[in-house]
Amino acid sequence: MKTLISILLLLVLGACLSINPLNKNINKGVVPEWLFDYPKDDGWVYGVATGQSEDMQFALDKGIHDAKVMIADKLQNYINGDLKRFIEDSGSVTNGNTVQSTTKITQSVIDELDIGGYVIVNKVVLNEGPHYRSFVLIKFDRSEWFPPQRVVQINKDVIDEKIARSEIIE
Repeated sequence: MKTLISILLLLVLGACLSINPLNKNINKGVVPEWLFDYPKDDGWVYGVATGQSEDMQFALDKGIHDAKVMIADKLQNYINGDLKRFIEDSGSVTNGNTVQSTTKITQSVIDELDIGGYVIVNKVVLNEGPHYRSFVLIKFDRSEWFPPQRVVQINKDVIDEKIARSEIIE
């Protein structure tokens, strides 16, 4: 009988640990299907992400931030790339040693971008042990969005100097 009461008490305490009265969306469960299967071509740009923290609001904030970064990446992303190849040869004719090395550097750059009109489509918060895990789906209407004009500054002094050094001036 004592064993039965102990088991029931543990079950009740375990159920209490998974309940959080602060948010009705907190559940124990699996990853929402919409995290992988969300709309992709209806005039909106979508972003999905997750966030984890011991603090529920911070977990949500992380998820929302990462989803906005995903949208910004889709709207405006510049790629800088550089490929360098090094070949080194040393040794004699009979015992040559050639070493080749290639380095590829790529950087993804997102400039400052205004996406303040985003809409939260869905959000779920799950208990993950002592942490919270948020899943966030947001969308942004791209019909009123235009990429900012890139301002290119021309250094006239450099141009004038190159013209002055040029041998062919007509």
